[in-house]
Amino acid sequence: MRSAVVFALVGLARISHAQESAQVMLRLHPHVGDTLHTWLEQQTDVSAVMSGVTRSVTTSIAVHSRTIVRSVQQLSTTVVTIVDSAKLTSTDAHASKMIADAQRALQGQRLTLQLGADGTVESARDARGDLVPRDVADALASMPAVFPRRPVSVGQEWMREMPLPAGGPLGARGSGHVRAVFHLDSLQKSGGVAYVSMHGDILPDSASRGTELSGSIAGSMQLDRVRGWMTDSRIVITLKSLIAAPPSVGLAPMKVVTRVTQRLRTMDKR
Repeated sequence: MRSAVVFALVGLARISHAQESAQVMLRLHPHVGDTLHTWLEQQTDVSAVMSGVTRSVTTSIAVHSRTIVRSVQQLSTTVVTIVDSAKLTSTDAHASKMIADAQRALQGQRLTLQLGADGTVESARDARGDLVPRDVADALASMPAVFPRRPVSVGQEWMREMPLPAGGPLGARGSGHVRAVFHLDSLQKSGGVAYVSMHGDILPDSASRGTELSGSIAGSMQLDRVRGWMTDSRIVITLKSLIAAPPSVGLAPMKVVTRVTQRLRTMDKR
């Protein structure tokens, strides 16, 4: 009896090791005709210090959108994303008109996106066929460019670099990029769901004049390999900016700390 138990345990260990060592491809590859419903919740806390005075503002956004898969090729996917609802709030009383305008602009937004197999937004056009700014396209794509370009096994890492939007939801000024390391933590027993964690740094570009940027990014995500789509992600970004005032003003640099907490969930709703 004891030998049978030991044999069973050894067999389970071998199966577990085989699952961990097996390489899998993590990529964007949904099915034509799928309609995926996405809920984006994001809170941005900005604290600015200038001449000894601190000002803090919190902005929250909640967006519900539908993504309809139009075509799927080996290396790219074309989808149409429609914003069904958008709610923005801010603790800055002076920003009420700007918040209302942004909310109206998002409501009903319709984009045609071409996405690479790694999640990269290759092109984005609005309902009129005009090109959409990169910041808007990346925000509504609901699919950051995080997938590796090669098969990986549990425990392996890969690195990706992504541009940091100038202005926009991160409150960043200057030019920078994110250098992140991703780690395949585990696979669901059937291999249908991949669990990925990530951490990285925000680095300035050479073109970032007058502004010093630094910061960090960390998060976790789930990829449904059967659906070919990311179904859940949680990301926290901390960005520190030191913005120099014009020499003629004679003021000390303004220090800005921005913290972005984002939750993104995608699921079928049939």
